[in-house]
Amino acid sequence: METQAAERDGFIKYGERLTAGENGFVFFPIRHHSPACALNLASAFAEIRPRALVLEMPSDFAPILPLLSHPDIRLPIAIVSVAEGEKSTDERLPVGYWPFSATSPEWVAIRLAQDIGCPVILADQHSGARIAAMRADVKRRADDADGDETEKQEKADDTAPSLLTEERQLAYSDYAEEVVRRLGVRDFNEAWDRLFETRVTDSDWRGFFRDVGIHCMLSRLATPETEIAADDTLDREKDMRNAMAQAAAIAGEGPVAVVTGGFHTPVLIDPQAGSGSDRRKAAMPVQTKPYLVRYTHDHLDRINGYGAGMPSPRWYERLHDRVRDGAIDPFTEAATDIVLDLSARLRGDRPNFTPPLPALSATLQHAQALADLRGLPGPGRAEILDAARSCLLKGEDPRYGSPLLDALLSELTGEGIGEVPRSAGAPPLVEAVRNRARALGFKIDDGTERNRLLDIHRKPRHLAASRFLHAMTLLGSGFGRCVRGPDWASGASTDVLFEEWVYRWSPAVESRLVALSVDGDTVERAAQAILSRKRRELGEDGKDRNAVAAIQLLIVAAQAGLARSCGALIAAIVPAVATDPDLGRVAICLSMLDNLQRGRKVLGLAGISGPEELRLAAYRRAIDLLPNLENAKEEDVPRYVTALATLNEIAEAGAGEGEQPLDLDLLDEAVAALMEANLAPRVAGAITALAHLSGRVSAEALATRVIGPFQFSVGEPQERIEPLTGLLAVQPALLKRTPLFLQKLDQALATLDESTFIEALPALRYAFTALAPNETDALAAVIADAKGGKLDLAPRLAGSLTEAEMLANIRLNAGFAELMQENGLGSWLGEEDR
Repeated sequence: METQAAERDGFIKYGERLTAGENGFVFFPIRHHSPACALNLASAFAEIRPRALVLEMPSDFAPILPLLSHPDIRLPIAIVSVAEGEKSTDERLPVGYWPFSATSPEWVAIRLAQDIGCPVILADQHSGARIAAMRADVKRRADDADGDETEKQEKADDTAPSLLTEERQLAYSDYAEEVVRRLGVRDFNEAWDRLFETRVTDSDWRGFFRDVGIHCMLSRLATPETEIAADDTLDREKDMRNAMAQAAAIAGEGPVAVVTGGFHTPVLIDPQAGSGSDRRKAAMPVQTKPYLVRYTHDHLDRINGYGAGMPSPRWYERLHDRVRDGAIDPFTEAATDIVLDLSARLRGDRPNFTPPLPALSATLQHAQALADLRGLPGPGRAEILDAARSCLLKGEDPRYGSPLLDALLSELTGEGIGEVPRSAGAPPLVEAVRNRARALGFKIDDGTERNRLLDIHRKPRHLAASRFLHAMTLLGSGFGRCVRGPDWASGASTDVLFEEWVYRWSPAVESRLVALSVDGDTVERAAQAILSRKRRELGEDGKDRNAVAAIQLLIVAAQAGLARSCGALIAAIVPAVATDPDLGRVAICLSMLDNLQRGRKVLGLAGISGPEELRLAAYRRAIDLLPNLENAKEEDVPRYVTALATLNEIAEAGAGEGEQPLDLDLLDEAVAALMEANLAPRVAGAITALAHLSGRVSAEALATRVIGPFQFSVGEPQERIEPLTGLLAVQPALLKRTPLFLQKLDQALATLDESTFIEALPALRYAFTALAPNETDALAAVIADAKGGKLDLAPRLAGSLTEAEMLANIRLNAGFAELMQENGLGSWLGEEDR
């Protein structure tokens, strides 16, 4: 007991030293975005009026500091440090963020220092060194983690944004876990709230920072020295001590205020505590440039998951504002604001979920009762959430999502986006994108995710908005995501008149634009630069002869409104198509180029001859490759039959279309030359179908060539179905259009015994999957009429059977029928079972 008492006294003495002015320094250990830290820091500065401020922040951010006093600033904002000198590819450049919210102690310290005229010395390492160290740490952790190489590569993504306010060691230490366990709370955030955010109204700032300092010291003591030495912590703390020495030399009255993350404070007041020699080798610094950008409440909330701040930033802003404005009961008033705003939000967005006034009142009463039960001065974030779950959820299981809880979390988080002054010197590209977005009707003044429906065929402004969104996608900005619309690459939904997008402005969008600012001062110029690099990369990756990849890039460029800047890209596609030896790949190219031809108006390709000439070249190349079908490998047969279907469909549709129509005779002659070739059965069936369409093969000959092998050949039933599979893949409508062929097929199927039919059934089902649902219904009607029956498409089973289950049932039925025959009960069977 005496040892424990001595330890406790030692910790208290340590905490009291922090604010005693020892050696002319007053230490303020903080947690990022903590309103209690910010408010107590304001009280302290008003009393001690420091002569200098040493602040944990990258030293290269100093030129940004004067901008932070600008009256046009609206929080939240962030300083973003963007890597330079790595422009050879379009991979995301490393960036680092330092966010500011209304509750950031650093923000309060800078503004107060500017008000009293004391110099600010930024004490942390250059942001380039921080980013390099964090990238190295990410790779180290990935290498140490379990999992396969793919998982490790994902974990080692060194271009992901770095949070320069990261305080993982404080929030996720063994000490923090033990505090959570002893307090009986859910996580560290709730523990922090109970220990410190409940003291936002304290008048004793010395006692507050004493206790925060003790907490942070215990966190450090519980962290292994090897873990501290593994990253850049010790090097950063050396720079912080150097900054303190620099500040101590500044003449004037008042102490030097040292505002840093609480984890670092113990080695700043007692340097020998951080003099470990087992440091990791420093990573090579990244060349960076800082900018002031807008930030959002949503991103402030997200970074809490990285141990870099507080969750639910709008809640803490409300609490901070109520305390600052002198509210008698700031907790209850802030909670009331949240509940009333929740009701207003639901009335506007989800009226069916709007709770009645008695339920809202009960929620506030319940939150206050929980606060009283837990010994708190008023309801906090956890109490509001618990009260809402108890009083507002009726018959909902929150594990599966709740619109009401989602709305409450949105109120606690906030949807605001900051604003920076024009004098902040944002690159021209950022301003150009903002202005263009506003001019096209996009709402970018908050961080809310919104939907936009664009009539791209009939409204020029909507088409311009679509091209802007596609250009932003090409830039890799993450501004928008198309959830519905024509897919010009695959040909899906090309008749759809509308595009539907989900978009949201975010700090990631802004930082990406900052990183691309060297590529141009407008969306178009930056997109053209990226397009040029992507075209060069095709050659560097050995894909310069891959026409599919080049045409996909052409489609992306056309959708982004860059069709008239694609001359070099089109020129690169021509030889790639002309020399491609693979029929399947050339058919894909032809299909994509045909899609471009059909969508030329909306894609901005009208009047540009290049794509139409490419389509003609791809068509001719496909014709030239048809003789290779005679030597097709077995694994290539399905692709080549699909290519024949594509070729026939495009040739028929484009025979008289465009300034350079496709010559259908070329296909007919090439098909005729293959009629007597030694082809794979499925390919032979497809070629025979095309010959019949051109009039070179009669219906009788068609039936003989396609059904004959099935009816008379020796071999497995599945193999004998292959010619029919090829015919249906190319032209399934022949079944309905050619009665003689259908009659012959029916006769062939009727000659099969039951066991052979069951054996052939999987191949038959696969062959008939080429029919669209409406074609299947039409064929069924024709067959029913020919059989003198009545078509009834009503489902026979309440549930659904898999193919395997159906075949098993058929075999079981056949076996049962055979057993009855053997036992002299054959007369009991129906005609269809015999």
